[in-house]
Amino acid sequence: MNTLIFDIETVPLDFHSSFDPAQQEYLLRGAQTDEEREQRKGWGALNPLTGKIVCIGTLVHETKKGSALYLADAASEELVEHEGHTYGYKAFTDEAALLQHFWNGLDGKFNAVVTFNGRSFDCPFLMLRSAVLGIRPSVNMMAGTKWEFKIGGNSSDRYSGIEHIDLQDKLCFNLGFDKTGPTRKFNLDFYTKSFGIASPKSATIAGDKVPQFFAEGRSREIAEYCMRDVRATSELYEKWTKLLKF
Repeated sequence: MNTLIFDIETVPLDFHSSFDPAQQEYLLRGAQTDEEREQRKGWGALNPLTGKIVCIGTLVHETKKGSALYLADAASEELVEHEGHTYGYKAFTDEAALLQHFWNGLDGKFNAVVTFNGRSFDCPFLMLRSAVLGIRPSVNMMAGTKWEFKIGGNSSDRYSGIEHIDLQDKLCFNLGFDKTGPTRKFNLDFYTKSFGIASPKSATIAGDKVPQFFAEGRSREIAEYCMRDVRATSELYEKWTKLLKF
């Protein structure tokens, strides 16, 4: 049995072609300046009704084998060896096909799933975005509670009992309401640097630049960035397992 690490990258839907006038007014309501309106449009990447998934990165922690499923102008596949890891890069031209491929790959071979902020972002985004596109998720990623988060949710589900380890929650001991003290939440970049792990961020791309890179057709660079995030999450998981898991 293996541990699956995963992460997603998202961008806003095109504001003018994706929403009718009533929806546009609703999304921009209260914005007073052009700057505020553009900021609201950018927030579209944070919600599955106003944004879309452009990459899902996965990595099996024990085997160091992973894949990046990403949106691009043309379909392609490539296998890459990098620092002891094996990554498959698979490009899709259709978001729904990408998501269906992801759900089909969850075949019951994992005894744990690991994310960073997955409970609050990746999991609900994946499930709702899939539903919007007419795809039923193969597992309930939002089953359980904040304190007992299990993939699945009932005794007849083959995923019932599989633990979801959200490292952002684990590293603040499931608290995270503290603004300055020891249970404050930090982002992945901050945690990795604090634990002596190479940051997934680079001089050219970080999460806030994903929409720009996607608009410029630089989808492969987004996929590579996503895999750096996944690998950093895997290394942070290793630290947590050895030092803080009881």
